[in-house]
Amino acid sequence: MEVLSRMLDSGLLEGKFSAHPLCITPRLTHLAFADDLLVFSDGSQHSLLGISGILQTFHSFSGLDMNPSKSELFFGGYGDSEAAVIADLIGIRIGVFPSRYLGLPLNPTKLSLATLQPFIQKITKQLNSWTTKFLSYAGKIRLIVSVVYGKVNFWSQVFVLPKGFYKKIDNLCSAFLWKNTTSSARGARVAWKDICKTKEEGGLGIRSLEEFATVFRLKQVWHLFTRRGSLWVMWLDHNIFGRRNYWLMDSTPRLSWNIRKMLEVKSVFQRLIKCQMRDGMKASFWFDYWTSLGPLIELFGQLGPRELRISRNASVWEATHEGQWHFPNARSHQAEQLQICLSSVAPPSPLRGADWYQWKQPTGTFSETFSSKGTWMQIRQISPHVAWHKAVWFKESVPRFSFIHWMASHERLTTRDRLLQWGMNVHGSCVLCDSGLDSHDHLFFKCEFSRSLWISLAGRSSPNPPLSLPLASMWVLGVHSSPPHYASKILKLLLQTAVYMIWKERNRRVFSADATSLSATKILVDRTMRNRLISFSPEESVTTISLLGFYFGCISTPL
Repeated sequence: MEVLSRMLDSGLLEGKFSAHPLCITPRLTHLAFADDLLVFSDGSQHSLLGISGILQTFHSFSGLDMNPSKSELFFGGYGDSEAAVIADLIGIRIGVFPSRYLGLPLNPTKLSLATLQPFIQKITKQLNSWTTKFLSYAGKIRLIVSVVYGKVNFWSQVFVLPKGFYKKIDNLCSAFLWKNTTSSARGARVAWKDICKTKEEGGLGIRSLEEFATVFRLKQVWHLFTRRGSLWVMWLDHNIFGRRNYWLMDSTPRLSWNIRKMLEVKSVFQRLIKCQMRDGMKASFWFDYWTSLGPLIELFGQLGPRELRISRNASVWEATHEGQWHFPNARSHQAEQLQICLSSVAPPSPLRGADWYQWKQPTGTFSETFSSKGTWMQIRQISPHVAWHKAVWFKESVPRFSFIHWMASHERLTTRDRLLQWGMNVHGSCVLCDSGLDSHDHLFFKCEFSRSLWISLAGRSSPNPPLSLPLASMWVLGVHSSPPHYASKILKLLLQTAVYMIWKERNRRVFSADATSLSATKILVDRTMRNRLISFSPEESVTTISLLGFYFGCISTPL
């Protein structure tokens, strides 16, 4: 393919075909990936015959030939009859947008929900195939994040997808998680927008598709500023931002949908990027953050260019004369601030190299690399933290136990008091003790069965453990021991194991005639704790005692 690439470039220079009007600077004759080839020309009969001749020449000495039945012609600015005549002459059918290239749809206009329907159907089919498997809630979340969201985010990096598409995917994922179907998510126990919060805020740490789409737009603009050798950046610089730079370009219908979306994130992008000024040729005097004062357009306002007699599209270099800063006499407090600030800033010089950019991190510092996660953390909608998140999510936790503990902390388990509130005709008493209303507060740990289980295990580490789930979650986080944190780790795992086993035993008695005794449940909790803790080796830098050894010493005794 390297030989064919050189032949196409030479063919353009020799006049065998003419370049596409938007592919002259930078010179762009084709794009190739493996055996997929896109060739660009002005679409004239002369050009198409010339390209066909080059392909024939390549076939004569390589044996590789174009398959006309798998090839298509796409015209722009030609009438239907004129395009049909040229296509018949070349022997290749006229293509229709959207067309697929490398698995993705190519379309000159905004992708509609109808265009994305095959992708939605593919995801629906995959979710349906998982509904036949016995998956825990935690397993479903892992599949959603790694497979479904992975595919959608891949497309989001390339295209600007409609909001309706993200809403549809979220509905499918919610229905799969809560209903084990893809038909409807109605009746979901926790709203998807709450699931898409961080774990510290009470969610499951899933990143919102719509929020992350904004991150990808910001990343595209970051590449526009930093990847000067990129063909895509060179093309945009000449054909889109040639006369007006990114900061001054207005979003108009003549621009593509992707470019308009890149311009829409301008205000967010401005507060996240910082310019390290060197030669001053690239740094925007008014819009880049190149001084400690921030973007100067925000300091001076829209009349700033008139006051300093520096145009809005000026670079920092244009604010100097003979290697020194050059400004009119200060007539405002802002102008005085600027001159004081620049007294300690060296004027731009070609000897200092080219300007370069840095990206803001969640810590407030700036780095030369773009962080998608860090950017998302800064632009997303922030919610208050929940106090119990460290008792649910920790290194030693069991995923399916954590999920049930998480639901119990939100009071979203399907207890009978909730069913009665929904108008369902069910018996409301607790099936574990036959006294008291079956509710979260009763199950954890006012019920005689759950209270006895919790006290008999947690009480061996510390007397009088709290008898409510919110208080118990705070209690396990504050227990001190030697080695440090060992007791807290053990009690956090014990709490979520107890919650899981209590909920499991409750459901067994509701949906079947089986019942496990309190003593057998204690043994089951103890065995589960041992099986989990045996997988963790001692922390040699702190002590030679393992978590399992510590558990044996403070909690696990013959039951």
